[in-house]
Formats: sequence, C-alpha cells, structure tokens
Amino acid sequence: MDVQNINIILCDIDSTVTDAANGFSHDNFRTAVFKMFAEHISLRQNISEEAAMLVLNDFANNLLVWWDYPDFITNFQLNAEDIWREMRVLHRSMLQVYDDAVDMIKFLKSLNKELFIISNNPVTGCLLKLEVAGLADLRGTTYFKRVFGTNITRGMKSQVPMWERVIACLGGKDQRILTIGDNVKEDYIIPHKAGILNSIIVDRNSEIPVSDKDGCICVNSLKEVKELIKK
Repeated sequence: MDVQNINIILCDIDSTVTDAANGFSHDNFRTAVFKMFAEHISLRQNISEEAAMLVLNDFANNLLVWWDYPDFITNFQLNAEDIWREMRVLHRSMLQVYDDAVDMIKFLKSLNKELFIISNNPVTGCLLKLEVAGLADLRGTTYFKRVFGTNITRGMKSQVPMWERVIACLGGKDQRILTIGDNVKEDYIIPHKAGILNSIIVDRNSEIPVSDKDGCICVNSLKEVKELIKK
C-alpha cells in the first residue's frame, strides 16, 4: 500500500491518541461522566441520583440518540461553567496520552496534511480528550480541519453508512484517504467496505515495528508513521 502521496487523514482518538488510565476502562469513563451529570440533575430537579440517571439515559438514548454534552447542559438547565470544569477534572484524572500519537499529529500537520478526527465520541467529548493531549480546547482545534463526532455523523464507526457519509463530506470516493486507528474492524475493515482503501493500525503490544497484511499497514508505534509518509 502506497500512503506517501495521501493528503486526507482520518485519525481515531480512543486507544490511539488517549486511553483509559489508572486501572480505569472506557466503560468506567463513560459511567463517571454520566454519574457527574446525574448528580447535577439531581440537585437541579431535587430528585434522587437514581431518578436523575434514568431521566438522563432516557433523554440521551431514546429522545436524542446522537447527543452531545451541551444538549445535557441546556435541556436540564445546568451550569455550563461547573460542568466543563468537572469534565476537565474527569478527563485529566482518568485518561492517559500517547506521546507517539501527539508527535505523529504534529509531524503530519507540519507536512500540511489535511487532518480530521473520526470518533465514537460526540464532538465536545473529542475536544476534551484532545485538550488533555494538548491538541485542542473546548472551542476547537488548529490541528484538525473538522471533528467527525457521533452527533455530526449520526452513526458509529462500526457502521458502513457512517463512513460513506464522511467520505461524501470529504469530496467522494475518488479522494485518497487514509485512516489511522487501533481497531482493525472499525479503522480498517469497515471503512474499507465504504471505499477507503488505506489504513494504518497501531498495535502497541506487537513486537514487529511495521508489517503489511491485506492492504493494511500495522505498526507497534505511531512513530513509524514518520517513515511511512513522506513529503
């Protein structure tokens, strides 16, 4: 697979740029975020935290489906300043940053590559995670041209139609696009079915620095991307 002349790059976040840390899991992280919101809803509406969690889940999963955190703030009339402050504390305490990913993104940006985020997080969730990595803040990012969060794509990375919508946003299937992520299914197989033919998958547990299998390049560190993608 020749990735040297590719200009459009879709980068994953979870387990690629940031990851759960300190013994936490991604499920622990989502639970902690929803628990924080439920606590604020409980105080605001003078109901139990259990009742608040039911109301929150019903709003998120049944009424909106493709939500973002500002939807919670405005619907339940919560204090935005308090929410974002606590969200940042959660992100800093429960996430770790992969330095090889940060270095790779800065390198690709220096080559004037068109970088985009593609994630199973909503947009502000993406920005908060990128903020921990020093690549964004809540108002946006200078490293990525657009953040394709779930509330924008109205889908998950495990769904071919979601990738097709993103491809359409980028100009169509004739564009040379590369995905970079950690999940073989979601960052290679599914986008490949949608028409994206180039992928780099990072497996930091692999003993082999670089391997190529069925059109997918696998690396054990994103530092290897510097050698794969040239000006």
